[in-house]
Amino acid sequence: MNLHFSRTALAALLAVMPVRPASAQTPRPLQPGEPARAAFAGDSLHAYSVELGEGVFVYGEVRQAVDVVVTVKDPSGAALGVFDGPGRGGAEPFQFETEAAGMHVIEVAPFEGARGRYGIEVRVAEPVAADPEARAAQLTRMYDGDDRPGGVVAVVRDGRLSFVHAFGMANLVHGVPWEAGTVSNIGSVTKQFTAMALLLLEADGLLALDDDVRLHVPELPDFGAPVTLRHFLNHTSGYREIYNLLPLGGFRGEDSFERERAIQIVQRQPELQTPPNTEWNYNNTGFILLSLIVERVSGQPFAEFMRERVFEPLGMRDTRVKMVQGEVIPGSAQGYVPVKTGTGWRTARDLPASAGAGGIYTTAEDLARWTLNYRDASLGGPEAVQEMATRAVLENGDTTTYGLGLGIGELSGRTVYAHTGGDVAHRAYLSYFPELEAGVVAMSNNASFDLTLGVRIAQAFFADELESEEDEAEEDQGDAGDEETEEEDAAGERETMPPERVEAIVGAWVISAPGTELDADITTEDGKIFFQAVGQPRVEAAPASDSTVTIAVAQAAFTFHFDADGAANTATLHQGGLDMPMRRTEAEPLAEAALAEFAGRYLSEELEAFYEIEAEDGGLVLRHVDMEPVALRHREGDDFTTEVIFLATIEFERDADGQVTGFRVSNGRTRGVWFGKREGGR
Repeated sequence: MNLHFSRTALAALLAVMPVRPASAQTPRPLQPGEPARAAFAGDSLHAYSVELGEGVFVYGEVRQAVDVVVTVKDPSGAALGVFDGPGRGGAEPFQFETEAAGMHVIEVAPFEGARGRYGIEVRVAEPVAADPEARAAQLTRMYDGDDRPGGVVAVVRDGRLSFVHAFGMANLVHGVPWEAGTVSNIGSVTKQFTAMALLLLEADGLLALDDDVRLHVPELPDFGAPVTLRHFLNHTSGYREIYNLLPLGGFRGEDSFERERAIQIVQRQPELQTPPNTEWNYNNTGFILLSLIVERVSGQPFAEFMRERVFEPLGMRDTRVKMVQGEVIPGSAQGYVPVKTGTGWRTARDLPASAGAGGIYTTAEDLARWTLNYRDASLGGPEAVQEMATRAVLENGDTTTYGLGLGIGELSGRTVYAHTGGDVAHRAYLSYFPELEAGVVAMSNNASFDLTLGVRIAQAFFADELESEEDEAEEDQGDAGDEETEEEDAAGERETMPPERVEAIVGAWVISAPGTELDADITTEDGKIFFQAVGQPRVEAAPASDSTVTIAVAQAAFTFHFDADGAANTATLHQGGLDMPMRRTEAEPLAEAALAEFAGRYLSEELEAFYEIEAEDGGLVLRHVDMEPVALRHREGDDFTTEVIFLATIEFERDADGQVTGFRVSNGRTRGVWFGKREGGR
């Protein structure tokens, strides 16, 4: 739920970095507090061992003159974490917590075979803190220092901000640290504020959430079925996603455009991607349009309306909407992204034209005031708050996990209203537990900031009022508990997969994720199983039973469905609360003549963008004036995929004579964008 590019719920799986091939090397013992130094002479891997007990928090750093990737493995060899932040220069922080006592291995590998020296030190090895405030300091340790962007975490309790912990730097150029009152961009957390603006205008009698959007923006096309303001607010409009569509024409995340571009995008969309209210598909286009509708209906600039009607009534005096990319926001944290080809960090501009979908700059204290409105309903009244917190129901009767600009879910047995946010560099998390009358705020100007940290802060501070993992397991187990326990005992060692089954799962697979498909390969090496999504690093997968494997670092599991003859042609990926079907694909290399059929020049009239596809070195290469050449990987039939996130799936089409007429591009939030083949290649 954010503004930065994301293909699917697989983001966590794809966020890990590669583990480099290791030469036969005995790990070098490393003692906490005793730094070690070494140098890379090529594409090698250095390993260090640390003996640790159970339940230990560990923090360390690699001081790098060469860009490195750090991988931490537990005593069983499973990855606990992979760390690859800034490029060469400065610190590469890493932190983890032990689940079992024994030898843990820290692997340090040069990024892309770079050569150079580095130093490594385990700086902290201490029990995982039981005190929640100390726990917050541990969880944020890797973002704390005068050489890195940081952030703030806060807890709302008993009607006030009961805990605030700031860390790291708000501005690296001028040496300004983060403080409790630092102003920061909250990205898509903005959407709930936009929803409140619409509800206030509805109470004024100036609009209704079930109005056809064309009543307020008549320039938009009639797609045959009404698209309403409510569809925008709960992401069921069927419109294309602006930040996934524009990159197909060469847009880069920090390029500029005006909000009216959202109208133009919808005007050029040939048809809805799905009929309204038939599918939940996260969409920023609609929320940008909502900001324009607020202006048209209220007669006020969007930022002014939000200040007068939303922020000031709640006492949010340090909150404002950024309307112009690069606008000066006093007291705000500068956003930073890691530099891969240089040293450390670089400053980043915010996304353009994000007002309504994002763009609010605020403080932890002001967000605390906002969360309390879910309890007090002083703004909008109880009806408005209830409407925001009511999950949308699709045409087929399915209930989504989203209300109006707000995620509605459950954490450890408690209802939670929550939303994450991400601009180019800024990150944010906001949650409120209505049954506890408590919430959590997390904000950062570090593009590498892990937003799951907000959940862990909630678990630390509200532990006594949340169900434990054991309680949840008992509830899930129900009356079948004794039977399942006996089955486990009878099974003996479950963490194995017979060699013949390991061999059966090796090969090329296609994952059917929400709105798109993703190619992946499963391979084996030295008796280990490896998973690699196209364009992503290879990661190790550990057997969990005779039919499942897991990737602990990504919190993902695969269940393979074996036929009577032992073949595995289908599977299911479980991640992020989703069960995504997988199928085996047996793509064969295409002959030169077959490749030549796809070569040519293709035009998208919707985007006014050209692609050139050429057959080169036994494959296809796609070129665009504003992109690096992109290799196409053959999937099956006339379908291809690429390593570029917004070119996830390319499906060619043919006429009745078998001639290629064009292709459609899909990437999850944007689907079926047509590029027609030009006669004569022009």
